[in-house]
Amino acid sequence: MQIEDLLAPDKIYLTCAAVATLLLFLVSVLAGVTTRRRYREAMERCRYRPRKHLMVGAERQCFQLLNELFGQKFYVIPGVSLDSLLSHKVGAQSRYEAYRFIENKTVDFVLCNKRTLRPICAVKIDDEKKYDENNPGSDPKDMEKFFRSAHIPFVRITKPQKLTRQRVIDDFSRVIYETSLLKPAPRGRKKKDRSSSDQS
Repeated sequence: MQIEDLLAPDKIYLTCAAVATLLLFLVSVLAGVTTRRRYREAMERCRYRPRKHLMVGAERQCFQLLNELFGQKFYVIPGVSLDSLLSHKVGAQSRYEAYRFIENKTVDFVLCNKRTLRPICAVKIDDEKKYDENNPGSDPKDMEKFFRSAHIPFVRITKPQKLTRQRVIDDFSRVIYETSLLKPAPRGRKKKDRSSSDQS
């Protein structure tokens, strides 16, 4: 029996494997193209109409009150995502874990400085509904902790159906005062400490 005869099954196996891989690649490309075409055709068929109101109920009342009280000095921006307001890249913490808690979460309103667009305060309407325990960070009480760590005032409006002008003023005054008392988080070791450790 010649060497070529011994190697023949291996050649057949390798050829079959190569053909199967090529076919699998072609099928996946074809499936991708077909899926994209289907999505595009569906997109062409879809039609939309404008909503009658951007906000309703307690959200609308709160927005109007905030604009009435603070609109001269600040922009009142509705529906802002937490990852637009908070950076999860802090120190040596797990960035993936920190981002997961704020991902796809929003506050109802943000007050921004009109000149710099710097966030001044975040507002969340808390209607005290039950929040999903499998989605940590969605509860306004959890959000409050995130904003405290960032030293951004966070106003949690409970019982929004009983919202009044005076209550908004009181809540904002209290939260901004409490946030101003927070000690800033340490930003790492001081230069003096580093230089002394280098000498030792």
